[in-house]
Amino acid sequence: MNTTVMTKPSLGEDLSRRANTILDFCRNLIIDDDDGFSVADRKASETASLEKGIIEYWKDPKASAYKSWKIICAKESEMLTPIKEGGKELTAKMRMYRMHREKIERTQQEAKQLKRETDARVEAFKLAEQGAPKEVTDAVAKLLSEPVETSSTQELRSKTSFALDYEVRVIKGKEHLIPAEILKPTTPQMVKALEAKVKKLAKLTGGEQIPGLEIIQTETARRRQI
Repeated sequence: MNTTVMTKPSLGEDLSRRANTILDFCRNLIIDDDDGFSVADRKASETASLEKGIIEYWKDPKASAYKSWKIICAKESEMLTPIKEGGKELTAKMRMYRMHREKIERTQQEAKQLKRETDARVEAFKLAEQGAPKEVTDAVAKLLSEPVETSSTQELRSKTSFALDYEVRVIKGKEHLIPAEILKPTTPQMVKALEAKVKKLAKLTGGEQIPGLEIIQTETARRRQI
């Protein structure tokens, strides 16, 4: 724990008091002459110094908390890793069995269908030998060769659900082939990411306009500490 926080709680109280009162001053200050500008400049420097003081006051507690958090995360990961790996192996084996089972069922179904079609041709041939008209033998063959109804197999029940999933990777050097509609930002997060990227680009190009985007030149103030 930061010794400053432990031994000088009054410092923290003073910083908190100053932080809570400075906003009202900034809001109420009216700059209508050079003197007002100078007052604002001094107060801006004071806010910068106050921010540094608050950050320094909480620096060690934050570092200590972060260190503890990292240790806890490492222990959590250590415990979770074998469970996750085991779960992946189990679901992979289950998925392979499901595929194997479905393949067997398809093979059995195809064999039944082939036998039915063969039997239909044999039956039609027998009728033809007995002198039945061709349209009769064709009708019988068609009727007997209709798809075999899928036999009801025992349902494979489980609490584990399976769904199709996909992995997507951008091919380096082929980015220009990606359709524009896919690159169009459709969520607030995508919009923010795009705006941040263009902001960096604008700093390099001097605010050069880009179709579909509005680039507005502004100013940022950098305060110097007292």
